[in-house]
Amino acid sequence: MLSTNRKGIYQAFAPSGDVIADERWQAIRLPDGSIQIDNETVRVAPFDEPRSDSMTILLDPQLRLIEFTIHGLFGARESRICVLGEHRDRATICWRHKAEIHEKHVAWREDIEIGWTTPLCTMVAVWRSRLQPGQARTFDAFLLDAVTFKPTAVRQTYRRQPDERYVTRFGEMTLQHYEIETAHDGQMQRAAHFWCDDDGVLYDFIAADGARFQLTAMNV
Repeated sequence: MLSTNRKGIYQAFAPSGDVIADERWQAIRLPDGSIQIDNETVRVAPFDEPRSDSMTILLDPQLRLIEFTIHGLFGARESRICVLGEHRDRATICWRHKAEIHEKHVAWREDIEIGWTTPLCTMVAVWRSRLQPGQARTFDAFLLDAVTFKPTAVRQTYRRQPDERYVTRFGEMTLQHYEIETAHDGQMQRAAHFWCDDDGVLYDFIAADGARFQLTAMNV
């Protein structure tokens, strides 16, 4: 869980090994106990739509989602997820490209996660899962398309493996090791793996297809 304000830089790699993004981010705890996570990302070819985009995640003190927003392509793309209702039992997911607007209304539960092409969404899922070595959590999630932001409903399982010594850009460290399995339409994808510290900050994320995120700079 976030013990202090954190910030850093991620690099994203295509399966070919080409760098496709640089992401500057910060996670801060606000005076009321809520947490705000922001990033600014520059995406370059061979990413499918070279562009700049920014994301904000706002969580309440109980780590419940308040709002999730993405702005990209010089204002031509946008996604917004808002949890609604007195009982927080419904949500609206909007995604827009220029004047083409889509909206999806979904039943909402507090254990649903949001995923997108950034390690920051995974960090939030780690905080909310609170797994010990050997434990697992299976949950519903909406994964947003990397380019269009269109949501897809999936089932994911996080499994925490034993902590291990792992070589990072900052030297060898003892990190938490997780495995992610994703199921969509009854089909199970090959597992992804990531390594993070006690704050849930990811140092390395390796997808099943070889795509990767690596932490290249940090404030602590």
